[in-house]
Formats: sequence, structure tokens, C-alpha cells
Amino acid sequence: IDDEIRATQLTELGFIDVAEQIEKNQRLQVVQEVSAKQKFLHWELEFADVFAKKGGFDLILGNPPWLKVEWNESGIMGEVNPIFDIRKVTASKLTQLRKETFENYPNLLSEYIGEYESSLATQNFLGTKSNYPLLDGKSNLYKCFLPTAWKIANHNGISGFLHPEGVYDDPKGGKLRSEIYKRLKYHFQYINELTLFAEVHHLVKFSTNIFNNSNKNIGFKTIANLYIPLTIDTCFEYSGIEVVGGIKDENNNWNIKGHSNRIVSIKKSQLELFSKLYDDVGTAYIKARLPSIHAVNLLNVLEKFALYPRRLNDILDSYFSSDMWNETTDQTNGTITRNTTFVNLKKDLIISGPHFYVGNAIYKTPREICTLNSHYDVLDLTKIDNDFMSRTNYIPNESDFNTKIPFASFNSKKRVNEFFRLVYRGMLAQTGERTLISSIIPVGITHTNAVRSIAFKNNYNLLQQAILSYSIIADFFIKSTGRSNLHYTWETFPLINIHNKMICRTLSLTCLTIHYKELYEEQYKKEFTSGSWTKKDDPRLNHNFFTNLTPTWKRAVALRTDYERRQALVEIDVLVAQELKLTLEELKTIYRIQFPVLKQNENETFYDMNGRIVFTVSKGLTGVGLPRKADKKATHYKIVIDGETTEEKPLGWEDIKDLQTGEIHRTIQDDTMPNGPIERTIIYKAPFAKCDREKDYEIAWAEFEKRDTL
Repeated sequence: IDDEIRATQLTELGFIDVAEQIEKNQRLQVVQEVSAKQKFLHWELEFADVFAKKGGFDLILGNPPWLKVEWNESGIMGEVNPIFDIRKVTASKLTQLRKETFENYPNLLSEYIGEYESSLATQNFLGTKSNYPLLDGKSNLYKCFLPTAWKIANHNGISGFLHPEGVYDDPKGGKLRSEIYKRLKYHFQYINELTLFAEVHHLVKFSTNIFNNSNKNIGFKTIANLYIPLTIDTCFEYSGIEVVGGIKDENNNWNIKGHSNRIVSIKKSQLELFSKLYDDVGTAYIKARLPSIHAVNLLNVLEKFALYPRRLNDILDSYFSSDMWNETTDQTNGTITRNTTFVNLKKDLIISGPHFYVGNAIYKTPREICTLNSHYDVLDLTKIDNDFMSRTNYIPNESDFNTKIPFASFNSKKRVNEFFRLVYRGMLAQTGERTLISSIIPVGITHTNAVRSIAFKNNYNLLQQAILSYSIIADFFIKSTGRSNLHYTWETFPLINIHNKMICRTLSLTCLTIHYKELYEEQYKKEFTSGSWTKKDDPRLNHNFFTNLTPTWKRAVALRTDYERRQALVEIDVLVAQELKLTLEELKTIYRIQFPVLKQNENETFYDMNGRIVFTVSKGLTGVGLPRKADKKATHYKIVIDGETTEEKPLGWEDIKDLQTGEIHRTIQDDTMPNGPIERTIIYKAPFAKCDREKDYEIAWAEFEKRDTL
């Protein structure tokens, strides 16, 4: 009977005898073998009843692999020959090593080819636009799960995934985001600082995302900077009146408290704002990149940022950016060579990221032996010579070095290093004291590709961009992107109107050596001398500084003490905030919420009466001030009162913090200057006090408002 039924199916109903067909066709045998091995799943066939009755699944949940499919030779070769894993070898040596390994392990070749075929085939399948049209060839596995889930869910289906944040920041991911925003209902972003995933780096960001296939209008809620899931519940349940907390709490722990103002509602208007601020001109709002917004009131700051009438990219023909010398390829091709040394000419100085900090192009110098980014020492600006230049780790290696420097796009006769330039560190430390690190460098100097420099057609535009970049407001904008690399984000900055109070403070922070003479004298205004600090009676400030400014560059036109430089940056923050129409409370909120490391450092940095840092917890200021506890091996300390030495012994901050009079003399070996090392004595004058940045903002704000009304 079975044979009769089978015969009827084959002849009358058009059924195919699959087993017979496979037996006759070698290609189908291969297909069957591959299918059994790869375990392909056809959702509509496997779950035909679900699709027939409901049109798909009601609920889909998952934590897909956070993995980009790519060929990794060392993964298979390293199993038998660890050199593939632990050493970097040239292409020619790698070929020989591979040949020797295959000869020693004859069975390895077949496995190697099989793994390669599998990797390449998977890449091709996932990268094919006909299979995943929204991904544009991106083969990260977790991204593939999103369109698949939307496809197999029914019209009212809900899907929830835990995945990395890359989909919201990928500059080429607009097509996928346009479909995400049509379905997204909740987006909860985590930072792995409390190691929810032990195998994931503590700085990695990921999110839980809830999608609804029936969502017709764009509208979702997002919470950023989460560390544990419980915070989500407390945000939605919160009914208190406390001010929303920052990224860290008052005890410097990661903030896990909830607050209703942490819940940010995103609709079309917010996406339009983000598109204007974070994407290329003309990008549709539906493709906008999603920033990390810690609290609702920070949206107001971004809106004011966006409302400013002019932006830097309005003058595209007036600036030119460059990343200059590649530390790898330009050493290989002989353009530059590694040589840590002092140089005599500006054209021989090639700076790297650690050389500069906010408003200070000679922040640190490499040590004589410098193999890590931490092998840099902080420079004492009160001691450097007028023509000082830091050590460099690289020097030009050939006579035609200068010919490889590009010409400015706006001036075909001048190379970019013939201009004063604004430099940024290319890598962004999102958890650092500051994220946007910028300064102005002199004519002649070049830099490595860890730095991005911008030459401007005129120095007024240079100062417009520098003044904004020195402020924590521009820094907040960069922090909100969540990115680890600067790219061209700065191009959407407002091109702010600047005035003498801004220019004077910026020049005094920047023009530390005679190498800035031309810039200073070009931009000097007689009105500078009528300026003054907003803190009237602080003995740590030179209250004759502005009065004594001169039209020609002199050593005294630059701010050199730690305290005065800090005060100038505080006042620039206030002036920029006022220009952008922010409120005082918005400025304080930016500082309190987005700058936890700066806040911690401010709370534990103490200055002496001469404006010198005597103690700090800042990791970037290693070697500055006294250690917390005395180093028993250190003998070059003494306490001097009324000119008489009262004590000579190892000293730490805990030993002298309550001193109300007298001086601490600390003798050191200084190897940061040419012709060093030299022995010199640092003097700290008691008493010692720390600062309150929010209070200083209030004082500066009120004083500048008062001056504007006079």
C-alpha cells in the first residue's frame, strides 16, 4: 500500500522522490552534506504552523554573538605553533613559518583550508546585500539578528536584544538605524564598569533594546550610563525632588541611583537635532546617530548648541586638517625615525598626543627613555626658557622631509606647518578628566597621526575654534557622542563670536614661548589691559597681570602658575556658556554630570599661596606636588618658617596639609630641560587650599554679567 501511495504521489501529485534524486546527483549530495554540517534553518518551514496561524512570533528575545566574522589564521595555526599568536613577523617570514608548520603537521592543511572556506563563505553570505540589505556588507553577527527578528515576528511582535552600541554610532549605519527607529520603544545603555560581563572590557558600552513591529510613529525612551539593571526600575519609579546625579556619586563610585530625569524621550524632533549636530550635512533625521544623554536637561544644552547661527563647516574653504606622519608607515618608508631627543629647530620637532593638554602645547615632555605613553614628565611652566621646545620621540630622516608636508587647501603656496594650528588628540578618553584635548601649536612643528591638526586661513578663525574647544561645553558635546576616536566631529562645532575677554585669556594660556610671538602680537588689543580676574581678593592670582600686558610678546604675557591657568579656563567656560545662551545652572549641570574625574580631581587638588599645586590625585599629573604619604627614602625635604629650617625629613601631604605658615622646600632632579638633569628646589608656601569649581562659576558668571551692564 505504501508503494502504491508513493507511486500516486509521484505521478499524480507531482511529488519528487528526494532520496532518489540525491542518490542520482552528486551536487545534491554535497548540498545535503553541507546542510547537515551547517544546520541551516528555514523559519517558515520549521515553524509553518506559527506563521500560518499568527503570521510569525509574538515574542523574540536574545543575546546574539558580539562577533565580527573574519579569517583568523592564528586561531588555528597557533594551536600547534604559538609563534603565530605571540609574535609579529614580516610577510616573508610568515610565509616560511606557515610552510614549515604544514610540513611538521601534515594533517593540518586540510583543517586549515576547511576553516578558511567556512570563514570566507560565512563572510560572503552575511555580507551579501540580497541576504541582509540593511547592513551594507557589515558582517557583525549581532547586527544580522535584528532584521531577522523583525522579519519572523508578526505584525504586533515584540523583540528584545542585548547587543553593543555600534548600531547607533556607525557613520555608515544610517540604513539600519532608519529601520531601528521605526520599531524601537526602549533603549537602555550600559557601561561595563561593574563587570556585568566579566569577559568584556570595562569600558565597553552595550544596551538592551526593545522593538515593536507595530510601532507606527517614532518615539522611544532611552537611559544612558547605566551600570546595573536595577537603576532602570528606580528611574521609572522615582518620585523625589533631588537633583539628578552625575555619572559618579558623591563618594566617587559609579552612580546606580535612579531618577525620572534620567529617562529621555526621543521623537522626530530630537532625531532632527541629533542629525544636525552629529551627522553630515543633509543626513535624514531617521538615520541620525544616537548620542548618550545622561539627563533630560542636557537636551536643552544640545539644542542651544544647534541653534547657534554659524558652524565651522560653513567655512569649509577656510581651513584644512591633516593627521601628518604615520608612526608605522612613515618610519618604514624612511620619512621619520625614532629618536628621543631635544632638537634646536622647530621643523625638527614632531609632537605626539601626550605632549599637549587643554590650552597648553608644552604640557609634558618624553623622558630620555620613552617606550610608553606614561613615560612623559609634566613641565614646570615657571622654569622653561623663552625659546623652550620639548623632547621629541621622532625626528625627520631625509632632506626632502618638508616636501612631503601637504599644502593648505586654501593656499597652494604654503604648507600646513607654515600656519599656527589647532591640534586635537585623535583618541578620546571618555572616562578621562577631559575628553576633548586641544591646543594651538607654533609655526614649523609637525606631529604624528595620533594628533589631528587644523590650519586656518586666518588666525581669528583659529581663535574662534580654540576658545570653544578649550571649554568644557565643547568637551561635553564630544563626550555625548560616546566615541573613542575624534574623526571629524569638531566640524559641526559652532563658529562662535569672540571678544577681547575670551581672546586675552586664550592667548595668555597659549603663548608660553617666543615661538608664539607673531600670533600674540597680531591679536593683541589695547583693551586687554583693562581686564581683571573675576575673583577679586584671591592672593593666588596676580591682580596686575592684565594691566601689565604689552603689545610685544614678553615672558610675563603668559599665565604660568597652576592656579592662574585653572582660573583662566574656568572663566573661558563661563564666557563660552554665556555666548551660547546657556544658563549658569546648565553649565554647572554639565560639569556635575559629565565630568566626574575632573570633579574628583578638583576636590582633591590643593594649591599653595603662590598658585602651585602642592597635592593632587590627578593621574595625569604624576610627580606634581607631594605624595600622599612620605617616601622614607626621600631626604630632600625641609620645612622653613621665617627663613629658618625647622625640620628636614621625608614629607608627604598628610604631614604638611594643616600647616598655616612657612614653606616646604623640595629638592628634585629635573630632567625635563635641555642640558639636564639639573638639581632645583620647589617651594610651596602655606597655607594650602583647594577650589570649588561650581562656586567659581557662580562668581565669574555674576562678575561678567555685571561688567556687561556697565
